Amino acid sequence: MRFISLVLATAVVVPVAARAQGQDTLSLLGRSTISLGLGLTGTRSATAGVGEVSSHTTGQVGAISFSHWVRPTVAIEISAAALNADESASGGHAHANVLTPVLFGLSVSPRALALTTSLRPYVSAAAGPYIHSVSDAFGGNASESVEAVPGARLAAGANWFVARHFVMGLEGNYHAVGKFDRPDAITENASGFGMSLSFGFAWGGR
Repeated sequence: MRFISLVLATAVVVPVAARAQGQDTLSLLGRSTISLGLGLTGTRSATAGVGEVSSHTTGQVGAISFSHWVRPTVAIEISAAALNADESASGGHAHANVLTPVLFGLSVSPRALALTTSLRPYVSAAAGPYIHSVSDAFGGNASESVEAVPGARLAAGANWFVARHFVMGLEGNYHAVGKFDRPDAITENASGFGMSLSFGFAWGGR
């Protein structure tokens, strides 16, 4: 009789434990990542001549981001990127022009969309200042101007936790950027779609 009771108890407990374990494998609670991103869209050009070098980039040049999961499927995000950039040097004149968003937001990796325990699709939304910086130097003189406008980024993508401490990501996003008081080639059409590939370090979690 005692043996039968033990078998029945095992039959009840094991499936419950297995389901709990299966749920835990999809939890990202406590995990953190820091990643470097590279833009896959936009245009890039560079020219070099006698005494002159210049480069022009539209779309995301690069980015750095930090994520920390505060819930099993919800993470807070902090990121900074270079969206559009111009650089040139000619004679004694150097010019730099860049648009840098600094964004704060949330990312959600729904359990229902999980392809495996390590391949996790997500959606995210973030907002913050888009900072336009222009600097010029000529001889011993230098000037700099900075203007910031509010903006937001909506994104969808997937994180692939390749190993315990290595993560890769692919993301498509849309940047909605406010109007600048002094628009130029960098900021005139700052809003738009883009894609990026990221590589990062992961730690924490289960």
